[in-house]
Amino acid sequence: NVCLINKEYNMPYKAGESIPGATMRLFKRLGIDTITDLLDDTEYKRCSANVSSWGSDDWVYSSGMLNPEGAGFHVDRVMFDKALLMKAKALGIPVYSAIIDDVVLNNDSDVRFKVSLREGEIQEVSANWLIDATGRKAVIGKKLGYKRTKVDNQMAVVNWVSVPKQDNDNSTRIKSVQEGWWYTSLLPGGKRVVSFQGLSDEIGTLYKNPEQLLKKFNSEAILPYKLTTKSLLHSNAVEAGVSKPESVIYNGVLCVGDAALSFDPLSSQGIFFALYSGIKAAESVIGCLDTPLQKDSILNHYQQLIDRVFMENQKSRKYFYSTEMRYFNKPYWKARRVF
Repeated sequence: NVCLINKEYNMPYKAGESIPGATMRLFKRLGIDTITDLLDDTEYKRCSANVSSWGSDDWVYSSGMLNPEGAGFHVDRVMFDKALLMKAKALGIPVYSAIIDDVVLNNDSDVRFKVSLREGEIQEVSANWLIDATGRKAVIGKKLGYKRTKVDNQMAVVNWVSVPKQDNDNSTRIKSVQEGWWYTSLLPGGKRVVSFQGLSDEIGTLYKNPEQLLKKFNSEAILPYKLTTKSLLHSNAVEAGVSKPESVIYNGVLCVGDAALSFDPLSSQGIFFALYSGIKAAESVIGCLDTPLQKDSILNHYQQLIDRVFMENQKSRKYFYSTEMRYFNKPYWKARRVF
């Protein structure tokens, strides 16, 4: 038996919209054959290419046609999350709108936690296993007092803007500059996400001054037209560094997604890893229930799997940041060489 406790998300915008082509394999594992099983045509955009100005002033174009699994999609993240929630409900999973108040680990076979339901009622739930899918906030781990290691202190200011009808550039665009790097992609509904990744002081300044942020963006000629504050729909400042808990396994608790490993947004792996680790954690729990004598081996395998993902991601991250040598001595790029 499975239940899902979900904190309602009432904001119209949410960061994290890139779905790599390889995600389709994970969808199929979940019984989702195509993205149209989740979203209609107005709720996603096919990503045509990755276009980057990184390490030089030249733009490099990498067509999605060269990727055997496709270049992926850009989605309205709020609609995407709602679609997955509806999929869970359609499979008969009880979904409770609630906030977790407290978690108590009793023994090897019991986890108890109190939840505040939307109506104000507090209910105690007991389960063999608890999956922590609470994102970068890692709510369960914090309530249990487990430490989280910050590998990198990068932040991002994320803006959603309305765009003219003639904007039909479905590529992902990235450009490195002295203080960090820019990212933009076209979203469904005549919107575009524009984000800047940098050190906290720079992000704080740009977040408080959207006009200055858009002026800086326009000066880099990333798009063929200028953005103005009139087009600004919403802005947010978010954590964008790499972080991980000491262990992704506690006594009866398994961490998945950002709660297990928060990625640098340069990797565009957040959604992919959330689905991948969710599947692997579920398989681990099922294995422990079916073959309890192999529990330690199964859980060790899951921990090792997440550790391998972290190590490979760090190698890739180090490689890409090291290819930008123009700003070698600038504070942001110096910090990227530390990890």
